Formats: sequence, C-alpha cells, structure tokens
Amino acid sequence: MLLNDNQIFLDLELSNRDAVLEFISLQAQRLGIIEDQEILLKDFISREDQYPTAFQEGIAIPHAKSVTVKKAALFFIKTKEKMDWNSPDHFKVKFIFAILVPAMEAGTKHIKILSALAGNLMEEQFQERLFKVETKEDILNLFKSVEMEVA
Repeated sequence: MLLNDNQIFLDLELSNRDAVLEFISLQAQRLGIIEDQEILLKDFISREDQYPTAFQEGIAIPHAKSVTVKKAALFFIKTKEKMDWNSPDHFKVKFIFAILVPAMEAGTKHIKILSALAGNLMEEQFQERLFKVETKEDILNLFKSVEMEVA
C-alpha cells in the first residue's frame, strides 16, 4: 500500500513549500521509508528547482526519485491555509501529495503513481471530494482508485 493513515497529515500549520518538504522528509525517516532525510530533502528541492510541482490552484504533487527511498510511498498533507509554492503560475497550495520512489524505480513505479494521481486529480468529482476531506479515512477512501491503478 502506498498510502496509510500514518502518512496522512491534516490541518498542519506550515508556511511555505520548503517547510512542507522538510516535514515530509522528517516523517519519511521516522517511518523508516527512507534512510536519510537530508538526501530526500535535497532531491525534493532539486526537482522543484527544475520546475515547481504545483499541479493547479490548491494542489501540489512534489516527487522525489531518490537513492535514500527504500520503498515507494505516498504522503498526503492538508494545510490550514493556502501557501505560495513558488510556481510560475503563482498557485497557492493547500493539498499536497508527495510521491517518494526508489531511484531504481524512477522510470516505472514513479510514472505509474504520478499518472494515476494526476489522472484522478483532473476529474471534477475527485477534486470535489478532495476539497471536502476532513479525516484520514476520507483520504484513504478517496485514494482507493489511485491505489488500484498503481497495483
């Protein structure tokens, strides 16, 4: 399973993109998904420097293909307030889906997860449900379709 309840964080008070990426890196190490939070953070920021991952207004999909990642995982964060994501479109972000993939699965698993997630996020019904999430269970139910596409 890519996403479980200990990888879901709701109503966090994080003020910017780098704070979010640092938080995800810390949690990934705490949960044993990665070996080194510094390497993961560097890989996230390197990816963001290439092109920001704000998907659209309200949503970002940061992703890292990293040697420190032990197994593919997904994190979900909903912040209390929208924040600037440093995107050229000036999108403000509140919902963050972070994809972590081992470097050796960069061309396979990473593409499957990203395309399944982006495909669902383009559907109006999925977005409506996303914008109303209040509990971890809401998120887990919403992501059943994404998990099935990736499996």
